[in-house]
Amino acid sequence: MSEKDIKTTSDENLRHRHAPVFIAAFVMVSVVAVSVFIYNNRGPKPPGGELKLPPPYGWHTSEDVGTKFTDGLNLVTVTPHGRGPLRLISARPVMDSGKSVLVIETLARINPDMLPPNAEVGSFQQGLGFPPTQPHAAGAMPVEGLIVQPPEPGENRWIELQIGLEVIAPGRSVRRGIELVYEYEGNRHIAFIPSYVAYCAPATVECEPEYDK
Repeated sequence: MSEKDIKTTSDENLRHRHAPVFIAAFVMVSVVAVSVFIYNNRGPKPPGGELKLPPPYGWHTSEDVGTKFTDGLNLVTVTPHGRGPLRLISARPVMDSGKSVLVIETLARINPDMLPPNAEVGSFQQGLGFPPTQPHAAGAMPVEGLIVQPPEPGENRWIELQIGLEVIAPGRSVRRGIELVYEYEGNRHIAFIPSYVAYCAPATVECEPEYDK
């Protein structure tokens, strides 16, 4: 066998030896691409006709350090267009980097279904303590796992989120909304409630609103 034949044979062996490696790499890249595509398609969806979000709104308050209170003006309407129940998963206040308040926990109440007996008020802006001490503000439960049925035609039903807060230092903290995650018809959804609040401490300072900016 000539030197040329030996070189040609060696080149062919080299190509055959690397072919499985190239194929394996191609298959791996394809699998990763398909996995990313499937993951993105299975990601959380925006709310559909089952919920009606409010327009942006906000308020502000000044409190002394050590005060615990409940922010209750966080509402989203459940519409009769829903074809089945919603299962709440989480509700996360979207806070800035301010260090004046600590989020204790978020509770949920389905109104009017979960209102206390003889309660005439279906929502409130600010309640004392957490959970709130006012009788009309009672009845809320942890968000995770709470089932919300769509209302019958002509009925009103809404989700009220009660956020527990503690003032821990002088200064100003801001909430720019709430991310409500829920499951509906087998899919996970994220609804952004545009509820703005500025929290300031101590109680003697004037708190600059956030919503008006």
